[in-house]
Amino acid sequence: MSKIGRPAASRLPRKRLKPLPAQKNLDLFSGTQDHEGVVVALRESEARYRQIVELTPDAILIESLGKIVFVNTAAKKLFRETSQARLVDRFAIDLTPVAHQESLARQLAQLGASNSLLHTDELLQRLDGSTFDASVRRVRVVHDGQAATHTVVRDISERKKREHQLSYQATHDALTGATNRDSLILKLRDAIHQADRHGFGVWVIFIDLDRFKQINDQFGHAYGDQLLQVVAGRLSNSLRRDDVLARYGGDEFVLILRGGSDDYLTPQIIERLVASVSEPIAIEGLELTITCSVGISTYPVDGRNAEELILQADTAMYLAKGSGHNRYQFYNEAIDVQLYQRAIVETELQHALEKREFYLVYQPQVSLKTGRISGVEALLRWANPRLGELMPEQFLPLAEKTALINTIGAWVVNEAVQQAASWEREGLGALRIAVNLSARQIDMAGLLHVVKTALDDAHLLPQRLELELTETLMMSDVKRTQRLLQELDRLGVQVAMDDFGTGYSSLVHLQRMPLHCLKIDKDIVRALSDPDDDSAEAILGRLVTLAHSLRLRVVAEGVENQEQLNILRRHNCDEIQGYMHSAPQTANSIAAVLRKHLNEDWRGD
Repeated sequence: MSKIGRPAASRLPRKRLKPLPAQKNLDLFSGTQDHEGVVVALRESEARYRQIVELTPDAILIESLGKIVFVNTAAKKLFRETSQARLVDRFAIDLTPVAHQESLARQLAQLGASNSLLHTDELLQRLDGSTFDASVRRVRVVHDGQAATHTVVRDISERKKREHQLSYQATHDALTGATNRDSLILKLRDAIHQADRHGFGVWVIFIDLDRFKQINDQFGHAYGDQLLQVVAGRLSNSLRRDDVLARYGGDEFVLILRGGSDDYLTPQIIERLVASVSEPIAIEGLELTITCSVGISTYPVDGRNAEELILQADTAMYLAKGSGHNRYQFYNEAIDVQLYQRAIVETELQHALEKREFYLVYQPQVSLKTGRISGVEALLRWANPRLGELMPEQFLPLAEKTALINTIGAWVVNEAVQQAASWEREGLGALRIAVNLSARQIDMAGLLHVVKTALDDAHLLPQRLELELTETLMMSDVKRTQRLLQELDRLGVQVAMDDFGTGYSSLVHLQRMPLHCLKIDKDIVRALSDPDDDSAEAILGRLVTLAHSLRLRVVAEGVENQEQLNILRRHNCDEIQGYMHSAPQTANSIAAVLRKHLNEDWRGD
């Protein structure tokens, strides 16, 4: 008989044992500990984040629903606010200048659609209205359950300033601040492109300063540099905002002028530019006067690209300079022919003196008080078998570019002095002989030697020789001119200021210069018989009065008719010179005129 007992454990289903109360408490404690750990960890993470945010040198802002909800200390400093609270709750758009707000709105809309990082360089605005350049990074985040934008701002004003300086240095001339040569080409190409789009013209103006090398050589590069700066400033002030001033090199400037619906592109603007350059320039107590030669090419008539337009303007400028200083010339196809002819003149000029092709003609100067010939002016002519008869303006500007002018000038002084001495020996009177000097001859030691040698060789008194210098030439270097005139005065030679009334002489300068004569410019005399010019006689009267107050003799050039003569007499002009009395004549013809005047006076009426 078997015993009844518990079934074996392996044969009965197992029951889940209920945890003891102590075990429940242990699990609950463990779960609470895990939650608090997470909370602590989150708080520590948030604290670390806030610490990082506060310590970072970049400004951090959080924007939500268009308003700023958080800023760090760096943001307060960057936007120059006394507290972070002054930035919070403001509209984020207030930190962007009005002109840039529309562009920013488009960028933010793009950011919301793509949910990616947006990195831009922007101009931001402080609450006081001041602005600064900034590098801005924006990314979408969630803040307090709301969509927000996390913005990091870095001030890059210094970097932008350096970039601007490097860009400026790469595109501008260091001395004058004008556009440099490389940038000029790019700007001219852009002007041509815009002209094609809008149908307006473009002028390219090539400016070269006259006798700038002479100033540089005499006073040094420091004076020359200051003069270039002044000229660049004057040209810049004469232009519109969209025009371009460039320094092409040395003493050369190029202007780009764009046309439009108005009549801006007219010769009057060139005349204003030339006039502005020629106004006296004061540098460290020294007053200098410089002129310029100007060439102009036009788009699309004279060229289809930038390089061609500059070349044509340069060519026109070269012709203007060769025709005399302080003038302008528009390019045209005939210029190429003129330049070819000039090249022939230059070639022939090299041998004209040794071939004895130069000769002098003489024009009398007549006293209005006595009617007698008081002097003659020696005028240079050139008779070339290939070129024919040439006037001084056709070849002297070319000679002035080389040392040849000194050789020619010395020959003229010597020939004129010899002729005056010859007339005196023939008993035709102790006449005054006048000779013009060019700018290149104003070398004190060389000129004094030429003059003294000529007078000694001819046995002519120094008082018989009168050297004529133009007013513009004298005023271009007042101190140097004064020294030269003082030396000539010690020698006994007389000096006349030629073309008086066209330059910028001041009374102070005239008083300090040992002058003997002022020659009224022929343009002023010509205007005396112009019925449309009411001011010419008044100007003449003031010039004569000024000269007489300085005890200077007054000679009027270019007198051609009785009306001019009557006005000159009325204003007590001392002498006249012009076709009304006599055209320039050869020495033999003048001798006959002198013999006639030994027996009778000329009254001109």
